[in-house]
Amino acid sequence: MSEPRIKVGSIGLGMIGKVHAIAYNSIPFRYKNPAVTANVQAILRTKTGGNDALLKTLGGPKIETDADAFYAQDIDLVDICTPNFLHREQAQEALVQGKHVYMEKPLGLNLADAREIAKAAEKAGTITHTAFMMRYYPAVQQARAVLASGILGDIYSFRVHYYHNSYMDPNRPTSWRLRHTPSGGGALMDLGVHIIDMTRYLLGEARWVQGRTRTFITSRPKSPGSSETVPVDVDDWGVLTVGMENGAMGTIEATRMSGGVGDSLGVEILASNGSVVVTDKDLYHCEYYDQAGKQFHIGALDFPMPEGERGKSEIWPDAKLPLTAFTGAHTACIYDLLLNIKEKKQSIVSFADALKTQEILEAGYKSAGRNGEMVNLPLD
Repeated sequence: MSEPRIKVGSIGLGMIGKVHAIAYNSIPFRYKNPAVTANVQAILRTKTGGNDALLKTLGGPKIETDADAFYAQDIDLVDICTPNFLHREQAQEALVQGKHVYMEKPLGLNLADAREIAKAAEKAGTITHTAFMMRYYPAVQQARAVLASGILGDIYSFRVHYYHNSYMDPNRPTSWRLRHTPSGGGALMDLGVHIIDMTRYLLGEARWVQGRTRTFITSRPKSPGSSETVPVDVDDWGVLTVGMENGAMGTIEATRMSGGVGDSLGVEILASNGSVVVTDKDLYHCEYYDQAGKQFHIGALDFPMPEGERGKSEIWPDAKLPLTAFTGAHTACIYDLLLNIKEKKQSIVSFADALKTQEILEAGYKSAGRNGEMVNLPLD
């Protein structure tokens, strides 16, 4: 009996839509005897032209510019890869249509939208999954297993950062990501939401948040080569100080102005019996320090994943067929979703779970707007 094949309808085919398409398409190549596969049957986008070679590789999915025509196609799963301000309407429509839904982060433009999306998902009863792919780096999964074992003892503090230098050039023109109305926020919304989710995944839920943000370049060209500038009304940098329910306190920092550093991801968690570290220098292995043994451990650590979570061997592509850690994590994230659909099992990063990440993000922005005032969770 052949493996089930999930029929996917994608909304959007920008950069991240292409990453998702690569992931679906590569599953038969990158997993030995995959339990489930998928193919992109239809794509909803604003125009039909372009990407001919890519579309041919995908098997020639039907390109639609009309939502009704898109949903008339034979699809099981809707994959939403569009700007933040479109998420609520598109997710609600897909859920009303009875489809499983995979959506890029953040869940919503703001907390109100995210709550509406989560409510629609609960009513629909289908499987939902959010693209918090950083959970799926092997190093992060190893860190999760170490922490879940309790071997570190009491968690004292943590520092998590995600740096990107994509907006260092003041002549880079504006885009929807630099305007609050379509984006909902800047560096914290774009990058910080990933590491807020990762912090929750590793350490549990938050009790309170204090936030600070700054915008370093306050205006940008209206269009490429234009001498006319428009204001930037989102953050270039943000930092949250967060108190967790387990008593730990720490910082979550995100910036798109990292002074040439490029992509930089780091997690440090300090505890009574040792520490655990994840860095982008090796996203396949975490570093665990055993205080009692006075030694570091790096490698395939022998700690089982918490019950209900798939281990690396189940969802991470074959090491002999690597792409990059980034695309590999996206593939693992998507493969986990496909397995959930096959098994009729709700995702650990469902829209209900993603709502909790959005709440921390919203609390951080509220605090920043109140000069760093402490904001308690949950929000009203």
